Amino acid sequence: MKKLRRTIFIFLLVAAVFLTTLSGCGEAGDLAQSQISSDSKLETHPSDTEPDTPPSEEALSSSKDEIAVTPTAAKSVELELYETADFSLQIPKGWTVTSGGTGMYHSIRVQDPAEPLNQIFVLLKADALLHSQEGKDAWAYYSGISGVPGMQIFALAPVLSTPSTENFFKIFPQYADFAVQAEPGYTGYTFPRFEGFAVTERFPSTGGLSAYALNDEILRATFTEGGKEGEGMFAASVVDFGSAEIAAGPPVGYQVPSADGGYYMAYNVMAVTAVKDSFLEWVDILTECARSLEYSESYVNAVKQAGTETVARAMEFSRNANEVLDGIMSSWENRNTSQDIISQKQSDATLGYERICDTETGEIYKAENGWSDGYHGDRYQLVSEDSMYLEPISGYIE
Repeated sequence: MKKLRRTIFIFLLVAAVFLTTLSGCGEAGDLAQSQISSDSKLETHPSDTEPDTPPSEEALSSSKDEIAVTPTAAKSVELELYETADFSLQIPKGWTVTSGGTGMYHSIRVQDPAEPLNQIFVLLKADALLHSQEGKDAWAYYSGISGVPGMQIFALAPVLSTPSTENFFKIFPQYADFAVQAEPGYTGYTFPRFEGFAVTERFPSTGGLSAYALNDEILRATFTEGGKEGEGMFAASVVDFGSAEIAAGPPVGYQVPSADGGYYMAYNVMAVTAVKDSFLEWVDILTECARSLEYSESYVNAVKQAGTETVARAMEFSRNANEVLDGIMSSWENRNTSQDIISQKQSDATLGYERICDTETGEIYKAENGWSDGYHGDRYQLVSEDSMYLEPISGYIE
């Protein structure tokens, strides 16, 4: 037994000396530790490994919120100056400008080539708008017996039987056809048509012509052109230039039948329009551009030198253009917004869209129905309030 204890003691002593030697040798110690570590890894089973550190909540949210958006055309607009010897104005880059007519009959049309119903239309004066069909027939008779070429113009003129801003736009297709025949300066110029003009809301005009005009209003209306539906804001001040009794046929006994050959004129005719249900996106841009319109001093002086009192009075009227635009914007801001909410919802349902709000920026996008079901982030949420339908959309989620 003593011999066994002595043997164990000697073994432990040798082991202690060996370990002390290892600890005193840095490289050997490191090697040993490295080997132990390596062996340990080899012996570890996959099920025993610690999982990788999970991505942070912020990283997950960031990856979920990376979406592709195609901006709307209105959101992508850049303005540029369009300038001629007669007038200048800011227009969306790439849009077309056409003009026609001379003097107070001058007209300008600014259009989006991709969507021609996105437009600005300006006409300084429209005439003659006859009081009645009887007057039109009388002019046809009178021009025939007088042989005076200029009289035939009145026989071609449209009838505005009930003078008002609304009724002027309702007969605008007839006026456009007449104007092209009557005014050589419109050769090559294309008027808008405003077919099927239907008023959806009306506002009293507060411009400088209110004291002279008949039933002067600013209108919100829909129309069609080229098989497509548009909407916009419209203004025109209809002024009566008095009655004029003219012969309406051959004498009957001692009496010569007569009719009222008088007419109206419409001043400061303006329209800013867009494809239906997209006007919300365009109205600010269109009115900003229209407000920038300036006629050159040389053009204004040339019109003034026409030398008639009527033209001088008309020039006073035309200077109210900015007042008209102020009225358009004020009317738009005070419109019945429930109409827009309903219309926008119906449009989304018809075209298969849902509206998404970027909760960080407040911008509104359209996405295909069901997009929100597959999105699991927090930033982009379905619109939650009707008022959000009154905001112009900034783009489409791809």
